Amino acid sequence: MKQVKCAFFDFDNTIAKGDTIYKLLPYTLKRHPLAIFRFVKTLFLGIGYGLHMVSMETLKSSILFPLTLLSEEEQKKFYQDVVVPSYYPHMVEELKKRQEEGCIVFLVTASSEAYMRFNKLPIDVLMGTVTKQVNGHYTSRIVGKNCKGANKCDRINDYLKAHDMAIDYDHSYAYSDSKSDIPMLKMVKNRYRVSLEDGSLSEFIF
Repeated sequence: MKQVKCAFFDFDNTIAKGDTIYKLLPYTLKRHPLAIFRFVKTLFLGIGYGLHMVSMETLKSSILFPLTLLSEEEQKKFYQDVVVPSYYPHMVEELKKRQEEGCIVFLVTASSEAYMRFNKLPIDVLMGTVTKQVNGHYTSRIVGKNCKGANKCDRINDYLKAHDMAIDYDHSYAYSDSKSDIPMLKMVKNRYRVSLEDGSLSEFIF
């Protein structure tokens, strides 16, 4: 099994400022005003999730209703026009730096692969929340689990196992703004926190 240097990056509030899904909702409502009724349904499911009556996957599938409404071209335009301008330039440079150093660069995010696939960032592997495709169109129905927390580690480990690779712990890196990514951060020696205030980097201590 080959030891490889890896660099794991979260996306929301790590590479890009803000939460992508909260940008997708108003973008969709502006183009499809009647989608407000789906949004109301999502609010009720959110209450159910808070009361432990609804699973995260059920809630997330509802939150991702824009995927069913938006065409592929609209999703691509959303990513280019709304998400790309929110990139932290220094974090894009960090991606380039780790790739140039020979790391396999993973972008591991709870955001949906449906629109994240339109990124042109210097990465080697994209891992996002997977949703079902029907006739080639991405829907909001989640396949598997929300790509968050420990599930990120499962996805990474599955990829490494499939490629007969193991993480070079001492020479690998992980970046995140959130404690929910501590399981992923623990997979490497070099851990960095991205500030929610200005995107600045510091050692991630937990």
